[in-house]
Amino acid sequence: MSMYSVRKTTRWHGNTNVNILICNLVITAFLTWQYGINYLVIFCSSSLLHLLIESGLALSGLRKGDVYVYGRKLPRAVDVALRSFVEGPAFCVPAFFVADRFMSGDITIGIAGPALVVGLASLYMGLADRRDLRRLRSGEEPLYNRRAMTKPSAVMLLALINTGCLSAMFLMPTPYRAHAFIYVAAYSGLVMLFYFINYNLGVRMVEIYDVERKQYTQPGPLFQAAGLAYDSAYEMGLLISPAYWVTFYLGQFHMPFP
Repeated sequence: MSMYSVRKTTRWHGNTNVNILICNLVITAFLTWQYGINYLVIFCSSSLLHLLIESGLALSGLRKGDVYVYGRKLPRAVDVALRSFVEGPAFCVPAFFVADRFMSGDITIGIAGPALVVGLASLYMGLADRRDLRRLRSGEEPLYNRRAMTKPSAVMLLALINTGCLSAMFLMPTPYRAHAFIYVAAYSGLVMLFYFINYNLGVRMVEIYDVERKQYTQPGPLFQAAGLAYDSAYEMGLLISPAYWVTFYLGQFHMPFP
């Protein structure tokens, strides 16, 4: 049996993404104004990294189905760009804020602010997807985006990449190393919050593919929690960390951090 991380959406998901993109831009602009250029830098680096990932998923055929924004069908390239500018900064910018506030001693603000923003955005996305799923006509299928989590070659490649990511962060000088690890932990926690909300709304889950029966099944809540925690901390948190540490080593962040 194989395990998959699954997002269940419709062709109207583009409407939701556009609204979240506007939210991302407003929040990033405010944080850049208040706290400095680092927030614009992490916005751009995380968007670029997700652009590479989303382009690979589109070319491999894992991203399927047409996406519409307010009635207009998006070209595949525009859909890829939209996803990248939404999914990258939506977690990376708040995670950077958490790390900044922790280093400044404002732990309460550092936790409460991003948790509230990401929680509300996740709730909006989940409710919008659930509403759109109910709008499907008879015979019309949802869009299932399935990402394999237990494919042997992918697991070994991911382990190699994550080892490199951890090594790159451990090699950072102090206090920047602490900032980096707080950032990754915050990113993983915010993704887990997104998963928790969307799982309970029925649009994000872990599925098991039974080869003998040739069908996907959903395991129980404990398995779901373990699978989504693994996905957020290991597959997502470390895999997306180059948006931070590559940018750091290129000297694009303005030091010192607040």
